[in-house]
Amino acid sequence: MSLLNITNDGLPNILVALHGAVLRAANPILETELLEAVAPPALVEDEGQMARNTLNRWVELGLFVREEGLISVKDRLPSRHSSMLEVLPFTRRMACRQALAEENNQDLWASQGARAADLTRSLAWMLAQDIYRASFDQFEKQESQQILDPERLLMRNSTRRSGLQFWAPFLGFSRHPFAAIDPTVAVRDALTEVLAPGDSMPAPQFVERLSTVLPVLDGGRWQREVLEYVDPLALPLRQPGQVSTALSRALLNLWEGGELLLQSKADLGSSITLTGAGGARSDLTFQWITRPVRGDKE
Repeated sequence: MSLLNITNDGLPNILVALHGAVLRAANPILETELLEAVAPPALVEDEGQMARNTLNRWVELGLFVREEGLISVKDRLPSRHSSMLEVLPFTRRMACRQALAEENNQDLWASQGARAADLTRSLAWMLAQDIYRASFDQFEKQESQQILDPERLLMRNSTRRSGLQFWAPFLGFSRHPFAAIDPTVAVRDALTEVLAPGDSMPAPQFVERLSTVLPVLDGGRWQREVLEYVDPLALPLRQPGQVSTALSRALLNLWEGGELLLQSKADLGSSITLTGAGGARSDLTFQWITRPVRGDKE
């Protein structure tokens, strides 16, 4: 099956409940007890089938470990008594990491046995779009104009688009209520793996490092592979150093929130230029990025 087929492969809210229950447990938990706790058959209409489907899919993707009827996880928070405000971002980041992992996308264009490939390629294409002119409800039309090879179409029907509308906001790549393309949350979740608080680096290096952590963004492996099949006349290529509208939105949001500082340093040669609704913004060209220590204002 495929991750975007939510009927067969589960839902984000159920994943959060399953993962949270395992994180709170002191030891590996019996699978039957886990499913009973998350979706009591007597209370849910499908007798817990959606919870089983969700668990099975994310066992396959490596988020959960199943051994002799017990369910555990490889990565944990420091405390099993963490609040939901800590658990949710952790679950989201772990799920995002596994969904985009190489082992779950060995054939990015697989139509059967796709693991996470259908989600990954759809996110990569979505995040390359002009966010000011792209719309979820027009994705099938837009991709048919951009991808000329019918074997490479991403959303062959509304089922996959519906699945993307569930998973993209959960993983932090879009936001409600209108499913606007916005990877701010995903970038925020990944910051610890890119730049430590108090550290700085050249802006192009930041974008490059981010692309290894979130390979569906600018320069990332999965986005590069998808763009090989996109007609540049339908979706013009960005200029060297130009940041996509999607990543530009995230960086501006994090700058506005004080979580990143985007800085101009004329003595440095390489730079990035953010992109707005009218194209590249020469007034938003930066050579350096700093991640302030929490509480810093400068």
